[in-house]
Amino acid sequence: MQQLHIVDKFDPDKITVNMNVKAEAARMDKVSLNNNPCDWMDPAKVGLRVCSLNCRSLRKHVEDVKTDAMLLQGDVIMLQETWLEEGEGEQGRYQLEGYRSYFTSVGPGKGVAVYVKEGLTILSVSKFTDANIQLTKVVMKELEIINIYRSQDEPLPSAAHHLQNHIHPVKDTLIVGDDNVCASKTNQLSNYLEGEGFHQLVTLPTHIKGGNYLTQIF
Repeated sequence: MQQLHIVDKFDPDKITVNMNVKAEAARMDKVSLNNNPCDWMDPAKVGLRVCSLNCRSLRKHVEDVKTDAMLLQGDVIMLQETWLEEGEGEQGRYQLEGYRSYFTSVGPGKGVAVYVKEGLTILSVSKFTDANIQLTKVVMKELEIINIYRSQDEPLPSAAHHLQNHIHPVKDTLIVGDDNVCASKTNQLSNYLEGEGFHQLVTLPTHIKGGNYLTQIF
């Protein structure tokens, strides 16, 4: 409005609207995401929001994470392939306002990070690090969440063994992360998890840079 200037006299009768444009504007407003937020973005929907992202170097993309409105709706944010060195995550630039942070860092191409919204009660956080697999487990009263990153060099039976050591035998558990397998195909890891009573939740491809990989969530 500051750049709108009316020269001489203003005649409102000279301003008209194309009815097709008016109808389309009304239709777009009716179906807009602002007026029809998905459950994830709708603050009226009550529930624990857990999100997962392979950030492909938190060092390069920490500002993207800090300004991603979709991610910041999460009560628990799980990141993989952080590329951080041990102890680097504790630096201030990797902290998210309103979240507590936990890092399992082993250097280039690997590592996971977990951000838990302040006020959310957690009982404990445990970490496991090996050359080709890293995981962080967040324990809550009624749920445990495991964030995992598996490099392709880690044998699937070995990955299943490591998970077995961290899965509670009776407590509800959510496993998220990047295990470098196509979740639309049967593999030794998914066979193990299904045998333990887990169910695959992700059904659509989530890998942007080619391939048909899915971020596995059980």
